[in-house]
Amino acid sequence: MFKLLPVFYHTVSDEYLPHICPLYKPKTIREFEADLEFLLKHFRPVSMEEVRLHTTGEKRISRPAFHLSFDDGLREVYTVVLPILERKGIPATVFVNSAFVDNRDLFFRYKAALLAGFMPEALKINYLNREKLDEVALNLGVDFNDFLQKQQPYLTTGELKTLQQKGFSIGSHSIDHPLYSLLSEEEQVRQTLQSCAYVQNTFAEKQAYFAFPFTEAGVSDGFFQKIFPAVDLTFGISGLRTAQNGRHLGRIDMETYGKNAKQSVYKAYIKGFLKKWIY
Repeated sequence: MFKLLPVFYHTVSDEYLPHICPLYKPKTIREFEADLEFLLKHFRPVSMEEVRLHTTGEKRISRPAFHLSFDDGLREVYTVVLPILERKGIPATVFVNSAFVDNRDLFFRYKAALLAGFMPEALKINYLNREKLDEVALNLGVDFNDFLQKQQPYLTTGELKTLQQKGFSIGSHSIDHPLYSLLSEEEQVRQTLQSCAYVQNTFAEKQAYFAFPFTEAGVSDGFFQKIFPAVDLTFGISGLRTAQNGRHLGRIDMETYGKNAKQSVYKAYIKGFLKKWIY
């Protein structure tokens, strides 16, 4: 039996989010609460510190548990998710991109989503060609800065510190959310270490936790060797698996892996057992 299930979402909302909904459908509040009820029925919620102690062997998790995390540092984690988790007593981690906190810039995929209604092929533009999105926006009269100020899609430093005070851990999700397989190893390392340093310096986190943007696919053992002196744990999207002597953990994508938590978890268990990945 897998003792630890790391699960993740991006956001939760009953509203249409124009920067997200063209990419995927977020869970509604009702769907999210139903997911949590399933998880709480079968697993114990644990904090990131408990995850760390489990991976180091200092205090192993003895019965099935789950750790909840959110990628991208989106505003709804504060406005929607926090009250739900406080009511249910569930700790969580939010992984942020250092370039986007305080709505200073916008993820290139969110820019593409905002342009998709005018130009569907914008969704095909990748990280290395992301400047084309700004050119298209200029030609179409779409103002990303205006969107950032009016929509406020990201968490602010103050909101993140409040989340931290209420039991959240803050981790890093890279500087500006590139697909790591497109980057040189040197740039992969820079994106990781610089963003982790930002989190630790800004939020005084004692440990450094990093979740890969998109996926950990295409990252070498050499990358891990270079970052692990400074980073305690890394997280991917590869389901129930562990690597790098227990310091890299896969997570279950609760938004797209199944219609609900039961389907997502069962699918992850089946794949995990078939591949003989044991925590």
